[in-house]
Amino acid sequence: MISFPKNVFGAFGILFIISGLIIPIQNIIIWGPEFVGWFLTSSEVTAEKLSIGVIGFGLIMIVYGSRKKNYFENQ
Repeated sequence: MISFPKNVFGAFGILFIISGLIIPIQNIIIWGPEFVGWFLTSSEVTAEKLSIGVIGFGLIMIVYGSRKKNYFENQ
């Protein structure tokens, strides 16, 4: 079973991944897979390329959150 880090980096990483998946899924439904593929390979900056960056940033946050040590203060 996958264990996600229980800190803010894991939560925001999942949030970034979900928000990054919305645009490609929406465009696949509206335009079709061939147009989304064209948007990904064109030389212009498109929403699909930005969403790939957002998904990558979310993955980086999850990896960083899993490596970060949690420090708790005794109160």
